Amino acid sequence: MKTLLRIDSSIRLTNSHTRELTNYFEEAWLRKNPDGNVIRRCLMKNPVPHLTQEVFDTFQNSDESLNADSLSDALVDEIKRADYLLIGSPLYNLGLPSSLKAYFDHIVRSGITFEIENDVYKGLLGEKRAILITARASYSSPENHDDFQKGYLEQILAFIGIKHIETVSVEGVEDTDSNLTQILAYAKEKIDLMFEPSNELSWLGEFTNKDRQEITQLRTAQAKAIISGDATAYASLCTEDIQLLIPAKDLVSGQDAFLKIERALFKNAKFDTFRKMPVCIQRSGDLAVEVGRLEVTMKNKGYSSGVFSSRQKYTHIFRRTNNGWRISLLMSNPSE
Repeated sequence: MKTLLRIDSSIRLTNSHTRELTNYFEEAWLRKNPDGNVIRRCLMKNPVPHLTQEVFDTFQNSDESLNADSLSDALVDEIKRADYLLIGSPLYNLGLPSSLKAYFDHIVRSGITFEIENDVYKGLLGEKRAILITARASYSSPENHDDFQKGYLEQILAFIGIKHIETVSVEGVEDTDSNLTQILAYAKEKIDLMFEPSNELSWLGEFTNKDRQEITQLRTAQAKAIISGDATAYASLCTEDIQLLIPAKDLVSGQDAFLKIERALFKNAKFDTFRKMPVCIQRSGDLAVEVGRLEVTMKNKGYSSGVFSSRQKYTHIFRRTNNGWRISLLMSNPSE
């Protein structure tokens, strides 16, 4: 039986956007896991106190155990039992709610949720999946200089060993010019995508383990370049004669033209996620043709110049070069 640990940190018990989305995720999760168990912890109704010196000193002393009814031990037990961790966290004063910070102060414990081996820190809570639901009243800056929440949450979870992290962020929820209904619907659509079944990739033809590894790394690097808006990194993954086919647009041919159009794109379009789900990849000589489905979510949903449907079907061609496998052709179309 799977277990979901849900943590809500909004001070709002009603009209909370993060609670609306954690509710939505929990309902979807229970449909997927009808026999699953949900542990709910509301940090507004049951706030976690800030650490005291007495409790902290106990953490530091490995020979001294906490009381049997210790809150810290209870919190650690909850997260250890969970297969999924769901956190709702609104942005307060550029950071996460203090109640959520206090929560992490109680569960980040040496020898319990992390350890140190040869001066290297190692998290002990691996094999879990974390979903972060974040919200803010306004819009973040392009470089996220005014958001110290999401980065902290991702880093502290990774520190204790939870590295499979997905984030659903909503912005502009109190902007009078924004469409709140559309913003929340878009976030729920992203949650829905998390529960769609994935397809097992079929490798047709002769692929060595190195071939598979390089092509898989290409997908990862492609997603990273798109989400970070790094056109140079994206172009470096392509052959010099890269071909880009976009509906209703002229053919883009060659690395220079590709770099130019991607720089122009990333200047205006901000991608939140980019996930490829390849169905089949077939090799013929030094070429490999991959077809599959593609999921895209954007930070600026209103940007519409291009093919940014949340669900797409694609054909990508890779070519083996002296520098390893590279992307030779990119083609995608909306599936909606």
